Amino acid sequence: MIFISIHLFPHEIKNFQRIVESLNDATYFVKNLEEIILDVSLNINTEVVNMKSVDISNLISIFSKCELNSKIKPKFKIISDKNFLGVNEHRRNTISTTKQSDYILFLDCDLYFDKKILANQINAIELAKRNSDFFIISPQVVKLWDTTWDCIVNETYLNKSNNFYKKVNPNKIIQKNYGDVKLTYCNTFKWGGGWFNIISANLLKLIGIPNTFKGYGPDDTFVMECCKYMKSKNMDVQQYILKNMIVVEDRFNQHPDSSLKNDITNFRENANKHFYKELGFFKKKINDTIYNHGL
Repeated sequence: MIFISIHLFPHEIKNFQRIVESLNDATYFVKNLEEIILDVSLNINTEVVNMKSVDISNLISIFSKCELNSKIKPKFKIISDKNFLGVNEHRRNTISTTKQSDYILFLDCDLYFDKKILANQINAIELAKRNSDFFIISPQVVKLWDTTWDCIVNETYLNKSNNFYKKVNPNKIIQKNYGDVKLTYCNTFKWGGGWFNIISANLLKLIGIPNTFKGYGPDDTFVMECCKYMKSKNMDVQQYILKNMIVVEDRFNQHPDSSLKNDITNFRENANKHFYKELGFFKKKINDTIYNHGL
């Protein structure tokens, strides 16, 4: 089973509507829709959302229509729980509901993607799971903010200047034909959290998103660092690149987050304070597992 996991706040509802339409277009190329679940949480927690600025009837109407119109089996939830602060809580919930044999695709509402990417990701799973116990399959991107990301940048954009991603029209980027789609090895671990990556659920269940990462924070970076450590201990974990399938964030048409409260805690800053301690816990977990199994 593949879980497409999306968290959204009220100000993202229009982008979410576009995402559902794009996923519907993508299903045309997918043979077995019964193996996919669209796992979505609409966050209206008043600890982080100023509901006075939200047209709740319009919000619920659009969200309900998206659920009704989704060609992928929907698992839609509206959550007001005071402890449900952001995307990290949603992603932990997704991970907890999956089986070891499942796959998770985290998707951000501002992402644009080729209509054939879902089918290509599904096909790539079959090859990746034959070669690796734990894996990530990542699409490519345009030139980002620094060269550390070049390992997942499509060759068409490698020579562009840093921050090129801020200048592009996402629709034009994804409509281009970049050549045959191929699954290649990545020599490191590098991806963005909601950029249409497929991750084996057994990997995310092993690593998890620490409970100290509340709301929003470096869950993707944390998983990357854990993967690097697993690799250093000769565990079979691998990132693959879905060459010539490109995703791009919309940097121009983002709706203002006016519904979010101004005095919200800096979630990323708080999570960063716990990062290396949590990484140490994970390393000890891996070392204990290796010792106990005599590996």
